Amino acid sequence: MIDKKSAAQELFNAGWAGNQIASILELSEQTISTWKTKHRWEEKRATKNMGREVAEDRVWRLINFQLRVLDMQVDDQEDKLKKKDIEKLSPLDKGDVDALQKLWTTVKAKQLDWSVLVNNIKDLTGFIAERDVELSKQLLNHCDDFLNFKRKNL
Repeated sequence: MIDKKSAAQELFNAGWAGNQIASILELSEQTISTWKTKHRWEEKRATKNMGREVAEDRVWRLINFQLRVLDMQVDDQEDKLKKKDIEKLSPLDKGDVDALQKLWTTVKAKQLDWSVLVNNIKDLTGFIAERDVELSKQLLNHCDDFLNFKRKNL
């Protein structure tokens, strides 16, 4: 279970406004504002976003490097072999395959954690609000309940 302060920070990091966070978690706006200031959420969000971008760039550089190395190995092997012998090439080393898989997973595989769910709900409610404000208002409480249910069951 994610405690309310951590949940509030996740919502804040996802771009939710203080009044929305307070409504979802059934807290006062003052509590959210106090936590935001006391725990420097704005600064942490900016640092986290910059760190994530740097990490993603580094992982992509490593993937590209590994692919270039593997391409050079394949090119070298192709140069040495006749076309009929190419089929006899051994598969990639298990370590190379594992390294590529781990790097790929790091970049592409996203766990459906609470923050991803929060972002999806935010996108959905915004999408509905653009088309039908009344329906959006009716769904808001259900969305809040759903987010709290998921938060408590983590």
